[in-house]
Amino acid sequence: VLLGGHLDAFDVSTGGVDNGSGVTPAMETARLIMAAGGKPKRTILVTLWAAEEFGLLGSKHWVENNQDKWSNVSNYFNRDGGPLVASSLTVPEAMYDDFEKICAPLNSIDPEFPFTLNKRTGDPRPRPTSAGGSDHAYFAINGIPTIGFGTTDPRGYDFNYGEIWHTERDLYNMSIPAYQNHTSIVQAVVVYGLANLDHVLSREGLYREE
Repeated sequence: VLLGGHLDAFDVSTGGVDNGSGVTPAMETARLIMAAGGKPKRTILVTLWAAEEFGLLGSKHWVENNQDKWSNVSNYFNRDGGPLVASSLTVPEAMYDDFEKICAPLNSIDPEFPFTLNKRTGDPRPRPTSAGGSDHAYFAINGIPTIGFGTTDPRGYDFNYGEIWHTERDLYNMSIPAYQNHTSIVQAVVVYGLANLDHVLSREGLYREE
């Protein structure tokens, strides 16, 4: 089970949001699991990539040089879209029962931050054939699951990521501490739960093969 984000930032600013909002919850997720004395059955990799802004170079290198691990990856959780709180997952039907058990505790942690698990409907999308967007791309191209958390703004900060993305406003003070903290907890519960399954998540219905 992998999770992470990218360490580099667009050079006009400091990357407090892009991608501090992905890197810091990944680090805190690891700390929470270790602090709780977690001993997962499967390996958990916290992956902080280099050179995302220059063409996904770090994650591309890992994927291309670890082909022997592709079939053993349950999911790669990538966070690279602003500091809102992780509040949902939408998964294929074949994964739903596993995620339902894993996500069950999430609504008892903080009523201010409810969590929703959705079953994906409709036909699966084709597996992507070109890279773009963020560090999940080369995983997805090669058929590795990259289910990501949906995010919301329950406190109503009216957050505008477009105002910050790749601008001089991408600063540490634009992050939202409460959202970052709760996202770290959500990630810790889900990642640890997946790592303790006795099987890899089913990939049935993940992509439509052309």
